[in-house]
Amino acid sequence: MTDNSRVRVSIVGVVVVALFSTLVARLWFMQSGAENSLKNQAVVESTRVLQTESPRGEILDRNGKVLVKDKASWAVTVDRNLSKATATRVLGQLAELLHQPEHDLRVQYESLRQSPLQPAVVAINLTLPQRLAILQDPQDYPGVQVTELTVRTYPQGVLAAQVLGYVGSIPAAKLKELEARGYEPTDQIGVAGAEAVFERMLRGRPRRETIEVDPAGKQVGSPVSIDPGSVGNNVWLSLDVNVQRAAETSLAQGIAGARGLKNTNVTDHYETLKAPGGAVVVENALDGSIEALASNPTYDPSAFVGGLSSGDFAFLNNAASNYPLLDRATEGLYAPGSTFKLVTSLAMTQAGIMSVSDYFDDKGFADLYGTKVSNAQHEVFNEVNLQQALTVSSDAYFATVGSDLWTIWHNGDKKTGLDIQQQARELGFGAPTGIQLDESPFSRVPDPDWKSAYAHANYKTAEQKRENSIWEPADNFFLAIGQGDLVVTPLQLANAYAAFDNGSTLWQPSILDKVENPQGKVIQTSQPKAIRHVSFDPTTRAAMMAGFQGAVAQSNPAGTAYQAFQGFPFTQVPVAGKTGTAQVKNKGDTSLFVGMFTANGTPYVIAVVVEQGGFGAQVAAPIARRVIEAMNGLPAPPVQVIDTGQHD
Repeated sequence: MTDNSRVRVSIVGVVVVALFSTLVARLWFMQSGAENSLKNQAVVESTRVLQTESPRGEILDRNGKVLVKDKASWAVTVDRNLSKATATRVLGQLAELLHQPEHDLRVQYESLRQSPLQPAVVAINLTLPQRLAILQDPQDYPGVQVTELTVRTYPQGVLAAQVLGYVGSIPAAKLKELEARGYEPTDQIGVAGAEAVFERMLRGRPRRETIEVDPAGKQVGSPVSIDPGSVGNNVWLSLDVNVQRAAETSLAQGIAGARGLKNTNVTDHYETLKAPGGAVVVENALDGSIEALASNPTYDPSAFVGGLSSGDFAFLNNAASNYPLLDRATEGLYAPGSTFKLVTSLAMTQAGIMSVSDYFDDKGFADLYGTKVSNAQHEVFNEVNLQQALTVSSDAYFATVGSDLWTIWHNGDKKTGLDIQQQARELGFGAPTGIQLDESPFSRVPDPDWKSAYAHANYKTAEQKRENSIWEPADNFFLAIGQGDLVVTPLQLANAYAAFDNGSTLWQPSILDKVENPQGKVIQTSQPKAIRHVSFDPTTRAAMMAGFQGAVAQSNPAGTAYQAFQGFPFTQVPVAGKTGTAQVKNKGDTSLFVGMFTANGTPYVIAVVVEQGGFGAQVAAPIARRVIEAMNGLPAPPVQVIDTGQHD
């Protein structure tokens, strides 16, 4: 054999040995090495984790009165392994027994949001006779079980519904995000109000059971392991149940009374005020904490327990019911009318238009660049200074201030000419307040830039864009009396007056007081947070406060809210305030009142808005009076709306 032959044979031998070694190694791995991997895979495939929600924490008011808590509720479940014919028969029988549409039960039974490893919950809140009917004749209800669940309950009824919100199924858009945080598709979450805002605090740590299942997916034996989970934390709100109830009751009474008053804006036939809804805000002026947020119409949050049909939800969220799910206190948008004269007064003295002691000859109207602006009922007030102009609410006075500022702006001093807008934003108008609840993002303080942007976005031709971009004198003098394109929320209105009342600080309103763990230990407290500090000229502020006091207490000439507060014990409970009447295109006037007062030594602000409720003095002011009386322990008879007299 030649040397070359020996080399070739050696190479072939090496290759054969290598291939044989690889084969042996692979056989060993398949028989031994893969055994552990396959065992692990088999364990994974034969176990499942069942997750059950733990009870949510309670929601309480500032004094510990329970607003929302979990309670035991009897539910009926149906086995998912029933034949189609049996399931149809059983659901039909249950529908008849429970007096519910069979379709609704079937939707729950077939829902992909319910775990396929557990019987489907098809109905809750079973009565004792219903439970007994199922338990006594189980042969008639194959695959049906009665079980105990926990659901939300509301010890105070419908009180503070929009603030509390409700729980419901996880919205599809949030499912992926929440699954990453440990939620199951079948879980319930806070959907609106405090339930949603404080979801992380209220949600308990779920109970988790690891179980073994057979190839068909059925549980085998007892759970392999159990994590018992824990109850959620308790959230204490800054709301006071008694103040909230006074606000809601007074608002409802005022709205009912308004609907019996003649709409004086209609002259060709008799028509009463529509007053479809409104809001009340009560805010602590020292720290921004909210003690009442009332919105009318309201709804029953317990209707959402167990799920609300799409039809019922649609009804609660449309014009037919006047949108009771809307929290008008934080999401309602309104022209503030004369309550905005707070801002115009500050801008006037800052810009040097007039001092607090300068007098203006009020002839009942002002002719401004060809537009006539008249006082309410064309009343003539003659010589008035700032204090008196606020007391009687002279539109001629304040519209002239707005016109003068426009002239300054038009002549080139853009900063001074927009002092109303600057002061408004300084007091929080045109931006969210930062409260934990949902707020409307569309509040607005109009200025030349806004008008130009609006025109370019909403008009088609270049000529239309140009013409509608011009900042006209009327834009500014209607702004000065709280009209035009200005819109605010009741909460913004209350918060601005709270800053004026405390003399320095615009607070971020809050509805949170503290958070406790299930053992009662405080784990979080709410700390007042200042948005900014506002500088008020002391002389101007004193004159304005005297004007606001006169609006509720002065008899000659009568303050705009004098009739609403006639007989009120001002020496015992000092009150200052401002009425407002805002005109709305194609609708009745909005009735507004903002009051500053004390209760138990604490300064508060109350803001009341009633849609299409007429003059501010007629409806909003009487509502505020009753709340102030209730908070001070005074006799609080039902709201008496004002039919005639001084109006604004």
